[in-house]
Amino acid sequence: MGTTDHALQEALEALQAQALEYTRRSLEHMARHGIRPEGRFGLFLPPETRRQEIHRLPYEHTARQVVVYETAPGEFSALCPFSGLPDYGTVRIEYVPGSWILELKSLKYYLISWRNIGAAQEDITAIMYEDLMRHLEDPAYLVLTTDYNVRGGIHTVCTIDSRTQR
Repeated sequence: MGTTDHALQEALEALQAQALEYTRRSLEHMARHGIRPEGRFGLFLPPETRRQEIHRLPYEHTARQVVVYETAPGEFSALCPFSGLPDYGTVRIEYVPGSWILELKSLKYYLISWRNIGAAQEDITAIMYEDLMRHLEDPAYLVLTTDYNVRGGIHTVCTIDSRTQR
């Protein structure tokens, strides 16, 4: 095995170990709250493994425009930590730029990076909001909405609006 192959093998083993540990901790957390996963589930990664970087570009205009990015249906997904099944949804980002705008290719990579992560829908929304706010730094406002496909007869929509935060 060459040096590159060996490094790839080590990286894969580290990722598998991280997924196993996070899945174990998640199952223990659920058990403490009396929740037992149903059905088949696999390993999933922790939110910390999501892409951390979203590139940005300077916004150098005085015009206050509303910018909206919305994923196509089925384009965003993460894993349910209780079933291991994918949660598909639409992500809608609305903001008025301050000093920065988001670069779309890196935003797309960021959104795709959630696909193997196991987390509650509400947690994903909160983490994503914090990430976007950190990258935008000073938007006049930011509204993030995640609209998940119906699961078990329940439709979940999570919204965080910077204008309602303290």
